[in-house]
Amino acid sequence: MDYNIVNIYIEYIKKKYLELFKILLRGKYQKEMCLPFVERYINVRYYNETNYLPIKDFLNRINRELVDLVNVLANDENLDDLKNIVALFGYIVYFDDVAEVTNDMELIDTLVEDDIIRISNKQECKSELKEWYIDFKKDKEKFHSSLLTKDFNLLEDRLYRKLYYLVLEHNVKISNLYSEYAVEKAYNSGTIGEDKLFITYILASNLVLDNAIKLDFSRYYMVSFASTLFEKEKKCARLLNVLNNPLTKKFVSIRITYTDYKNNKNNIDKLINEGYSFGLELDSKYTGETRELVLFPYILVKEDSEEYTMLSREKHLLKSKIIKI
Repeated sequence: MDYNIVNIYIEYIKKKYLELFKILLRGKYQKEMCLPFVERYINVRYYNETNYLPIKDFLNRINRELVDLVNVLANDENLDDLKNIVALFGYIVYFDDVAEVTNDMELIDTLVEDDIIRISNKQECKSELKEWYIDFKKDKEKFHSSLLTKDFNLLEDRLYRKLYYLVLEHNVKISNLYSEYAVEKAYNSGTIGEDKLFITYILASNLVLDNAIKLDFSRYYMVSFASTLFEKEKKCARLLNVLNNPLTKKFVSIRITYTDYKNNKNNIDKLINEGYSFGLELDSKYTGETRELVLFPYILVKEDSEEYTMLSREKHLLKSKIIKI
């Protein structure tokens, strides 16, 4: 089963917008012409990957990006069609929760009657477009509601400016026969401890996706990891796959200890090269070698330790953020 909810959502969005272009462009629709624009839109809209980051207004930013793409792809034969595609994104931003609209159906009527966008067979198109939009809205609501749970929630513990450590809290009632200590020990160790990471990573992914939908790219998160998973290659790969997309790789870091890193260096270095982010917690095995820390955006260290004093003196040598715990 695929637990990578961001990939699932993005692929659905991509498919539905290509369907939208097919409805609107009719006989002029070419997937290979529309796809680059949909992908550029997704990169800017959901991954915050843009050449115009200083431009705070999203509508202005996405328009600049799409016009740049027109300049790359245009020729004498396709220029008018490309301009038509770009104009349609002026409506997609409403369908995609970027801009607010008071009446969905009036928006569709306006789109079909828009003189700038050339649409043939308008009445048939309007009927298909309304059916498309109703299904689209219903599917998005179903997707988001499927991730709601009363049994678990994430607590956000602030570690650093705009960085929060996510802790999974369970709301499952436990029989009075079991002590609180026994429950917590069972819940946080062994196979149960590993398995709850899947819930943590899925909910973390949903949190990041929800932020992106709101165009909030200001919050970063860190999640825990079980060192026992390094010995379980397939299970570890399944867990990491939950975060295997540009959005969650950018906004979610995995917390590991220095001992874990030394014992699994080749594996972790490979994952870093693949785009995963790690927060390194220094422990008694750390020897004071600063060069070993350069791969990690976050270094967690006890405030009253010698390592914290040393790193505070040498922080100019590191791009890493030093976080006292």
